[in-house]
Amino acid sequence: MIVHPAKDAEPPDRPGGGQARRRPGRPRLEAPSVEYLERREEILAKASEVFDAKGYDAGTLEDVAQAMGMRKAGLYHYVQSKSHLLFLLFDRAWELGFQRIADLSTIEDPGERLAELIRRHVGLVAEQKSLFTVFFGHRPRFDDAAERTFLERERRYVGVFARAVRDAAEAGLIPRVDPRRGAMALLGMTSWVYKWYDPAGASPEQIADDFVLLVLREHARPRRRGRHEARGTGADGGEGATGRR
Repeated sequence: MIVHPAKDAEPPDRPGGGQARRRPGRPRLEAPSVEYLERREEILAKASEVFDAKGYDAGTLEDVAQAMGMRKAGLYHYVQSKSHLLFLLFDRAWELGFQRIADLSTIEDPGERLAELIRRHVGLVAEQKSLFTVFFGHRPRFDDAAERTFLERERRYVGVFARAVRDAAEAGLIPRVDPRRGAMALLGMTSWVYKWYDPAGASPEQIADDFVLLVLREHARPRRRGRHEARGTGADGGEGATGRR
């Protein structure tokens, strides 16, 4: 089990774990500074790339520090441990997901709402491929508090898909299916992009258009011609199927 502090908890100033003694009169910051948070975002991005390339088990904090061009000791100012870093990556993935779909409820047409939900989720996973490779590919057992937090976020996110499926079905745009099972089917299809997406092949927009075409034909945009289609491949499951051979 992985135990985590709160994501914005004050990190130790040195690898030994204890807080450095404050000088008399030095004010204590109530919250991390903007510069601190921006630097930590850079660390999370690099950590995603390291763990994507090497795997979480093989990747180390030394690897992350080296990718950042800093010493490992400096990394401890931002993360408390490798497991804490993993917690922050999961937290960031959920944060990005909810940011991406925040205004979907303002789309009144149920078909357009479901289509846009598919497009946004595909776009997010493709744009943040390294992060979601870690997110989907390495799911440890966190401590009880973190598990409750992440399970609640999962419930909310799946709920957005389930309501979109329900509304589209009630409008006669898709077959009537159990909303949650329909949501899980769409999430499985759109999330699996992390396994095979290649920027050298079809764009995220092209992939999303194909997915929308499968689910909601009348809400599909005019199909964009991808590079692999220009070369005349794809139907046999070659380069056009995954963007790579």
